Amino acid sequence: MSSIERNLRSTLQYLPIRAVLRVAGLALACAALAHGAQAQQTDGAEISVPRIDFASCAKPVYPQADMQAGHEGTVTLGFLVDEKGQVKDSKVTKSTGFRGLDMTAQVALMKCSFHPAIENGKPVEKWAHVQYVWSQH
Repeated sequence: MSSIERNLRSTLQYLPIRAVLRVAGLALACAALAHGAQAQQTDGAEISVPRIDFASCAKPVYPQADMQAGHEGTVTLGFLVDEKGQVKDSKVTKSTGFRGLDMTAQVALMKCSFHPAIENGKPVEKWAHVQYVWSQH
């Protein structure tokens, strides 16, 4: 067995279960988002939802006061994406319970690029919903 395999194997044995579960949860959330963004057929008309381009996003900086207070949670945000993929409006649809976390995620994700929804082969204005998980672990 090579030293790389041995080091990798020993590292994997000691991964904290909470970290593994968080990563798995994030992967499932991303998969669900991707599945929801796929085109659907409704009475012969193709319909899709707006999609966020995660590669274009900067990770929101954890607000210092919330970090010190131990605040964590998941915020669900709504973004009205126009035909050009620009955000026209945004709102918090489900709060973490901490205004600082909600607002920081909202401001940061508004700067991301979006792909507009498509209906009948044409871009249309539609709401996109994105969840952001704040965790200190």
